[in-house]
Amino acid sequence: MPPSADVQSPGVFETLKQAISHVENVLPSARPVTANTYSAADAAQGFCDSIQAAFTAKDEDGIVKHFSNDGWWRDILTLDFDFNSIQKDEIKGHLSRYGVPTIQNLKVVKPNEAQFNKEAGWLQAYTTYETNEGRGKGFLRLKESSPGKGDWLAFTFFTTLWEIKGHEEIAGHKRTIGAEHGLHESSDNWLDKRVKRAKFENEDPTCLVVGGGQNGLMLAARLTTLGIKTLIVEKNERIGDSWRKRYHSLCLHDPVWADHFAYMQFPKTWPIYTPKDKLANYMEEYASQMELNVWLKSTIERDPKWDPQTKTWSVKVLREGSEDREMKVPHLIMATGFSGEPRMPTFSIDEFQGTISHSSRHPGCHDHPEWKGKKAIVVGCCNSGHDIAADFYEHGLDTTIVQRSSTYVMSSEHGIPGLLKGVYEEDGPPTDDADIMLTSLPLNVLEEFHIAATEDIAVKDKLILDDLQKAGFKLNKYPGGLFLKYFRDGGGYYIDVGCSRLIADGKIKIKQGVEIEKLTKDGVLFKDGKELKADIIILATGYTSQRETVRRIISDDVADRLGQVWGADKQGEIPGVWRYSGVPHFWLMSGNLFQARCFSKHLALQIHMIELGLRTHADDPVAYKHAADPRF
Repeated sequence: MPPSADVQSPGVFETLKQAISHVENVLPSARPVTANTYSAADAAQGFCDSIQAAFTAKDEDGIVKHFSNDGWWRDILTLDFDFNSIQKDEIKGHLSRYGVPTIQNLKVVKPNEAQFNKEAGWLQAYTTYETNEGRGKGFLRLKESSPGKGDWLAFTFFTTLWEIKGHEEIAGHKRTIGAEHGLHESSDNWLDKRVKRAKFENEDPTCLVVGGGQNGLMLAARLTTLGIKTLIVEKNERIGDSWRKRYHSLCLHDPVWADHFAYMQFPKTWPIYTPKDKLANYMEEYASQMELNVWLKSTIERDPKWDPQTKTWSVKVLREGSEDREMKVPHLIMATGFSGEPRMPTFSIDEFQGTISHSSRHPGCHDHPEWKGKKAIVVGCCNSGHDIAADFYEHGLDTTIVQRSSTYVMSSEHGIPGLLKGVYEEDGPPTDDADIMLTSLPLNVLEEFHIAATEDIAVKDKLILDDLQKAGFKLNKYPGGLFLKYFRDGGGYYIDVGCSRLIADGKIKIKQGVEIEKLTKDGVLFKDGKELKADIIILATGYTSQRETVRRIISDDVADRLGQVWGADKQGEIPGVWRYSGVPHFWLMSGNLFQARCFSKHLALQIHMIELGLRTHADDPVAYKHAADPRF
């Protein structure tokens, strides 16, 4: 993170004293500050004391006064049972609608890490707070209304409920003893008990998670650590097969610092970009070490039924090699991945007599040495399309990539460090702190920040971007950058790890801007009348909405009742995943490794609160916020 200001300067002390004086004039504060003790932490605590007085007094106007004109309050589960990103002029309306939350004991923690961030132009600090029922974490970004004025107000005020009092995670100070010497109720050792728990012979789980990828695993770990009985059903033979069975050369494009698993971080020796088989093996070990209950080679029968009286789903689990099992579970979670079904093209493909597959089923070249010297065409120019094209070229195939529209490209070398600077990097903050820091930003604000970062990345990538355009590749200059394109569009980008140079140098040929008429028996016919011959065609044409996977695995009824999934709601928040889906007690858990780690915490807490009777997804939709709130 950027270095803090020199707080030994008399000018800085004077400004800081003015800041506290102003904040104390907004609302009463009992915290005296002197020049000898003044620091970023003191300034932040002065703000906390002042806004705490407004919370205590249930003073809506007083709360709003603590925000800068461009300020935001981002909250998870404290303001109401949802995610919110609220601009200053909308805060009072939200508080009037749902009530002022019972925030108590708001204070700065990690005072040595509070700092005046000169580069960003704000003061930042980690916070904690309490409510009547729980404890929360937060993050402040305070700035002056004008330089030197000394009125430190919230640019972003982040609150996220973290745990319920008396029902904390079974971890740390509350970890189990393990040894049970002198207890003679049973001769079962730890392994015996683990095997029995995983069988669920005499009970049904509280949560049934469909899918054992990173999202299913991390959510199950969060739920298990809260003492919630959870079962994962995974269709593959082994945990990790969702990555293990992908094409031979696949590596992650996200760096290790952003990809740690909840509770179990990768070791210091881990490579920056994780090979898919290494990740698959780690996932298998994670399930074991986190004591997750997994039924392999298992799926669920389509069309489970929700009973509003008992508030349970009736689900039939189909088990290969074992007897099927009827269950009644309070919570059904789909964790089958961000993408929906493979999107097949609208043009005809039936005539083609060579090898053809969607990118999701591409086996890779490693086991096909007979492909060397053949002609390959890859239709599609996002990450998978580029990776597969590079794989073809490296194995001696004559390769053409078809780009029908445009693609956002940034290099891995400059792009990832540019977007993750100060958060996820080798000497960055601890992962839990980094998660709070990044999550604290409303996505609309993150997008604004990334406009400048994206411009800077494009300057650093200028050589390869110029060379790509000279080769006929069309670039999409998405201003909000990669993260927001991923969040909003789910694709349309490439993180360059080498294929762009192959295209720019003509080693991989490009066919750009012409739609495909159809596949012929031995190639691709384009609408301009030209035909490219091919022995192998890969359709890297993306995926449908996640709604369609729900339709295939769950039911038409549930798929049709879902609200918006991914994209953005009227606050800029991502709808449908990690939060209320539109269907009571049916949840969607998906995303990359960062999202799986970070948002599994919040989804698990929502389920926990429902199970404790603290919240409900009312069967009458009018009683639930999404039906009454004009933002949705």
